[in-house]
Amino acid sequence: MARTAGVKKTVTKTKAKTARKPVAKKVATKKTAARKTAAAGWQKLQVLAGGCLCGEIRYRLTPLAADVDFCHCDMCRRWSGAPVSAWAQVPVSQFRLTKGTATPYVSSKTGIRYFCPTCGASVFMTDPDGTSVGIMLGTLDDANALRPSAHGWWSDRLSWLRLGDKLPHWPKDPPYDV
Repeated sequence: MARTAGVKKTVTKTKAKTARKPVAKKVATKKTAARKTAAAGWQKLQVLAGGCLCGEIRYRLTPLAADVDFCHCDMCRRWSGAPVSAWAQVPVSQFRLTKGTATPYVSSKTGIRYFCPTCGASVFMTDPDGTSVGIMLGTLDDANALRPSAHGWWSDRLSWLRLGDKLPHWPKDPPYDV
């Protein structure tokens, strides 16, 4: 899989058409880079890491083109063991397994789900063509790094689950997920 370039590590200050000496390169601090990233409207440029419960499976993710949502479908509930799952779906080029070998399970004609063979944690899934990867947000080292923007499969939600987040609800897949 291709590695992403990520955020530039240095910021160069130059003054056009001056007789002064060139200004030395300045190393950007994490705080400065984050501020510039947020100011530019690119809040998802950071490289995120995550993995399974026991640490045997590790991955890196650059969520530049991430679709982040909740899924209420029966299959995701059973796979996660939770009343709802939170996902970040990215192109395969923005995901890289950095440690371990996840065990695949072909759960349907539209998805292959991967889990840790040691601890059994559900970690990610792919489509059969391998064009995208869906990462369970709970497996991120910083689960607050990405925020869902919609609810998919709202028609399958559990009747006793009350959510007051005011996000859009889609009866089946969100439109960007078809």
